[in-house]
Amino acid sequence: ALPLLTDREKVVKIMDPSLEGQYSMKDVIQVAAIATMCVQPEADYRPLMADVVQSLVPLVKTQRSNSNVGSCSSFNSPKLSPGPANHLVNANM
Repeated sequence: ALPLLTDREKVVKIMDPSLEGQYSMKDVIQVAAIATMCVQPEADYRPLMADVVQSLVPLVKTQRSNSNVGSCSSFNSPKLSPGPANHLVNANM
């Protein structure tokens, strides 16, 4: 998946088809950037999971009236302390 994660035009090929295109391409690109950081060959260059979660939290859209998934209360918990991977959400590919 790595070659697809780093290509803005091809990243949609790894999207779950059941989403039926109901997602923001901006969010897809940001998640792909985070995922790319997580699969760095050198472990020292990978972000901590707490930093990954902190980077993903702003991308979660709470639509309680339409949600089939259940509660997302874990995403409403207090913000994690700032970490070195905060830049991931704004990473450009």
